[in-house]
Formats: sequence, structure tokens, C-alpha cells
Amino acid sequence: MHRDRPVVTESAEELKALLKQESNRHKRQRLHALYLFTSDQVTTRQQAAQLLGVHRETLGRWMSIYASGGLAALLDLYVPKGNSPALPQAVIADLEQQLQQPEGFASFETMRVWLFETHAVTISAKTLQKFVRRRFAARPKLARPSHIKKTAGSE
Repeated sequence: MHRDRPVVTESAEELKALLKQESNRHKRQRLHALYLFTSDQVTTRQQAAQLLGVHRETLGRWMSIYASGGLAALLDLYVPKGNSPALPQAVIADLEQQLQQPEGFASFETMRVWLFETHAVTISAKTLQKFVRRRFAARPKLARPSHIKKTAGSE
């Protein structure tokens, strides 16, 4: 079924400016589709889809969203919620404070024991390790034993 070229209300200059300042690649791709139609670089949805590297039905879906809700609806992307954090927010804040202390934790196991004793939170060691490294970019502060030749040579 042949569909008409979408009627774009924004000017090519506006779309080009929005395209330059947009950091999200999905939104940028949608803006680029509108810009192609406005600047007369393409005449059909099929051509625009080929230039953008998307399926023609995807482009058609974008254009129907744009036709019904405008630019705001086109740029409103669905972002899935994702998993809930492994720890409650109050516990995360307290853990962050403890990690900023100069003495820190000797190991992830002591961190896990501290969480259980102070907040009654049970968490696996591996989950805690991943969480602390990703969220705070922190590691336990443990003095590692040095080789005997290193210490003997410095004296």
C-alpha cells in the first residue's frame, strides 16, 4: 500500500539544529528521517528507510506516530524500567558513607557482614562485589603483602 509523504511542520533548519544537539542515537535517527523529508533528499518512505538502515515498516510506524502526536510524541521513547536495586536507598547511602571513610573495608566479605549486622540485609558476595564496583567504582582497602626483596632493597 502506497502512503503519501508525511507532512512535516518543522523547518529543515530547525530539524538540523535539533539533530546536531541530540545525543540519543534513537532520537537522532528519527529526527534524521524527518530532516530527509523536509530537505527533499528523499521522496518516499522506502528511500528514507534505505538511507537510515531501518525497515520500511519501522519508518512507517515513526511517521504515523509523528502524524498523530507531533515531534514530542516521536521523540518520546519507551525505556524499560529494569531491575530494582539490590539494596534499599537508605542502605546504599550508608554504604557509600562507609566506603568514603579512610579505613574502608578489608574485603567484600567484611562489607557483607557489616551490611548484615547494621541493616539486617542479606546479599550474596558476588552481587555485592558487582554492585559496589559498578555503583561506586570502589574496591576493599587491603594492604597486600610485599615481596621480601622489595622491602630489603629499600632499606
